[in-house]
Amino acid sequence: MSLNLCAVFAFFFVSFLPGVTVWAEDLNIYFKTTPRIELLRPYADPANMSLLITGADGRPVKQGVVDIRLDAPEPGGFFSTDFPFVEGTRLSEMRMELRQGRANWKFLLPIRGEYRLAVVVRTADGGKASKDFKFNVRENQKKWFALTGFSIGLFLLGLMAGRVFTAVPKSAMVVLFAVALLVESSQAAEPPRIPETENAGLEIEAGTVGRPTAVRWFLTNAEMAAKPNALLTLTITHLEKEKIAFAVERIPVGNEFSMKFQFTDGAEYRVVALAEVPGKPPLRSEKVIGVTAIEPPAKASVPALAYFVGLIALGLGAGRWTKRRAVVP
Repeated sequence: MSLNLCAVFAFFFVSFLPGVTVWAEDLNIYFKTTPRIELLRPYADPANMSLLITGADGRPVKQGVVDIRLDAPEPGGFFSTDFPFVEGTRLSEMRMELRQGRANWKFLLPIRGEYRLAVVVRTADGGKASKDFKFNVRENQKKWFALTGFSIGLFLLGLMAGRVFTAVPKSAMVVLFAVALLVESSQAAEPPRIPETENAGLEIEAGTVGRPTAVRWFLTNAEMAAKPNALLTLTITHLEKEKIAFAVERIPVGNEFSMKFQFTDGAEYRVVALAEVPGKPPLRSEKVIGVTAIEPPAKASVPALAYFVGLIALGLGAGRWTKRRAVVP
């Protein structure tokens, strides 16, 4: 048997074998952010994320869908991030139809570290390809400056207390007072409900920090749903910070769109869906939800508290030492 016949036989055997998927090798997947990845910072401004899928000839894929999954950075380092309960969790999961080979969305990156974006593309002609992207988001320099200033302030507080107070109970009270200033608690309020439109619905699960929440938009009008050709703009806004946490603009969705999105902060969010259906006025659906916050794990808070208390104790020791040196002739 010739080599050519062997190759043909192997191709048909793999193609028709049950449970085996043939991956298209002629699809290219490109990922881009605006601003550039090296300029991204946590909770600054939402990043414009874009995927481009092309064929072997470099032309964008005409028809297809893309499954997108974004995972938060894994825990690591001495200091935890601003949202330790988000570390290592699923941030979003959705499916989008390609428009001229592209899929675009906005996302507010919550913490520093290395993110993982998993992409699976399926084309109309049966092609399939996947690719994982990893990109690192650095901490905002203002945070490091603030940490340095706060650390110096705690040390000076301990230094002054060590020089002024000589009794241990008073010094201990100063330490406990400083530790108390470091602890904060938050409570989510029950949000007002905004009535939905007649022809479209918006369903959102109860949101809890640390796990994805199901978000679903759908057409309730049977006549519109029978001819699915809607363009959806969906925006999730953090009300307290007045920042867009997630957004897609005029994406083709048919008669419904569903996704999983993690609300990373225990606060109120506004979810607005605006659908454009040919021959109909825009359909607007809006809801304000309150997200339940959870206490950060001890492994995230204890190192930071130990560091700050250690600075105060170091300052106390330095203050006592300098005072005794001043007294000794």
